[in-house]
Parts: sequence; structure tokens; C-alpha cells
Amino acid sequence: MKVIKQLNTSGRDTMKSLSLQLESIVHANVKENYPAAWDRDSITRGLVSDLKKLLHGKTIHTPGDTIHSFWHLHRLKEESDTHFGHCAILLQITYHDGQTVTGAAFFETAEKDGGKNTFSHIAKNNYRKMLTIAPHAQLLLYDYDTITGMAFPSTAESVIGSHPHSWNTWIPYTHAVTVPANLALTLDAKTTALYKASLPLSYQLCYRYLHGLDLDFSKNALETAGGIKSDRGNPNFLIMISVAHGGAEARNSIEFDNRKYIEFE
Repeated sequence: MKVIKQLNTSGRDTMKSLSLQLESIVHANVKENYPAAWDRDSITRGLVSDLKKLLHGKTIHTPGDTIHSFWHLHRLKEESDTHFGHCAILLQITYHDGQTVTGAAFFETAEKDGGKNTFSHIAKNNYRKMLTIAPHAQLLLYDYDTITGMAFPSTAESVIGSHPHSWNTWIPYTHAVTVPANLALTLDAKTTALYKASLPLSYQLCYRYLHGLDLDFSKNALETAGGIKSDRGNPNFLIMISVAHGGAEARNSIEFDNRKYIEFE
């Protein structure tokens, strides 16, 4: 399954070719999990594991830039009744000019109910709590059916690594999308009506997070994601990504509590 129809790739390891590979991973870990292993823990673990296999150590070529990323995956050692988001990403990004930032992305995940258009596992209290320290928190929604009608009608070819620059109409579809939690709260929906405010997870990861966009940078957010601060709970899954742009060297100094988290592949 691909997010882009009638789109030719132009070279290996470009953003354009990467989009197709990412959507193949999403299809394999979401669509093909239904109904036998249709639960958010199984989906999330398989999905991030395959994303790491694809992206860890890879050089991605973009117009005028390259991006390197190095991934480490962790989960809580012990089950907890209290969590702060189902999943979080800690990214340490070094830009081509040497500046470095560390930011967090929080997700509350939910899989669509079988044979319905609802997400019964969406709990507004959970993502309302996330928004108190992570205003950029997102919902991550999994669907065994094709997701269309996203906030993603078209994009410039330059964005996805093609020259010369022109506009190319996309007919996007996927099986995993992100929705800003503050917007979901305002829309007051727990159904596929949220898709109108969504973006493909593959797009959010590569075109937003790897560039430092839509992250939270407060000490409170970083320490909660990394398990250093636990008064309100911690994420079940923690993905740590070191990112380097251009000729910069990726740093590996993300702080987290390795007593609470265990690494997995």
C-alpha cells in the first residue's frame, strides 16, 4: 500500500522513494494485523521496529540537504495503570550549522473498532492530560480500512525531492494518521470524522519531526518522555532518535531513565 498514486521515484533514498517504503511498512503493520493482532501495543511495537530497520543509519537525500538518523527503541519494564501518552519520541537534532535541539513528541494511540467507524480506546482525559505539558501532542490512529480525506490534498514536487519544481496532485491514502490532540479535543469526536484534520504518520515523521517541527521542548516534557519525571506517568513506548542534517555529526546524549525502560529491536 502506498500513500502516493502515479508517483515515480527518482533515485534511491530520496524523500520521494522513502515515502513509498514507509507506507509499505505502515500497510504491513497496520492493515495486515487485522483482525488477528488488532491491538495498539502489537501494532505500535511492530511498526516502530520496522521503521528503525529502514531508517537507522540511513542517509536520506533532500533538495539541498541530507539527513542521517539513529534509532533506539524502549518500552516500560513494568506495566503501569498510569501512563502519559501511549508512545513518545525524543529527538535530538543537530542542524547543518551545528545548532542542536532536543524535543519530544507525545502520542495517544487508538485502533479503529472492528466493523465500525469509532475509536473506543480514545480517552479524552488522557490526551487532555498530555496537553498540559505537551501542547503539540497528537493522536495516532490506526485503521484497517484505507484512510482518505486527510488535510493533505497536494504538495509541491520540490518538497518530495523532485526537480524541476512543479505541482503534483496526490490522491493520498494510508492506514496510520496523526491528529493534533488540541484540535481533536475541540472537534469532540471519537470517529473517523477526525481524519479531516489528519496527516499521514509517514509525512509527520519525515517532513515534520526530523526537522524539529511540532515538538515540545520544555524540561517538563523532556523529562516526562524520558521517565526522569514520573509524577503523572510515562509513555509505554519510548523512541529515541538522533538526527543530523548536512555534514553535522549526530549526537547521542538524550537523557532518559534506563531503570524504567528496556530496549528492544
